[in-house]
Amino acid sequence: MTGGYDQKDMGRDVYRVSFGANGYTSRETAQCYFLYRCAELTLEKGFDGFEIISDIRLADIQSPERAFGLPERTFEPVQYVPIIIPIDESSKPYFEADILMLKAPLQVNPPRVFDARKLKEALDPLIAPAKSGNNVKPHIHEYLLPEGKLNGSRI
Repeated sequence: MTGGYDQKDMGRDVYRVSFGANGYTSRETAQCYFLYRCAELTLEKGFDGFEIISDIRLADIQSPERAFGLPERTFEPVQYVPIIIPIDESSKPYFEADILMLKAPLQVNPPRVFDARKLKEALDPLIAPAKSGNNVKPHIHEYLLPEGKLNGSRI
């Protein structure tokens, strides 16, 4: 039922940041919290951006239905009886990576190099509802795409 973040100063402006979620949290939510904490820590330490220097896989665009705003498959409601199933610890979403903190000017290049302030602002609307107990809703991870992709503003 628990989860949370941790960070460790590795020296030379490098921090190891981790976020582990409980078994009821989606991978998408855990990723948002992980990136949010990276941005938050970067700003707390007086830096402007960060580069993920570890080999880590981040989600980009979700299903084609989500990516293009198409209705997702729905199923007819059924009557059910709840069954309690133990949570497999290995299924809990977990992200860990080393980040190098950077000063401006930045060569922003998602999904590796981020402007911390802009990333935090992009994630705020997703994180706020999740703090009240709801998972982050599925969304296009525009903040992970190169500038100009999907013709929107980029980070």
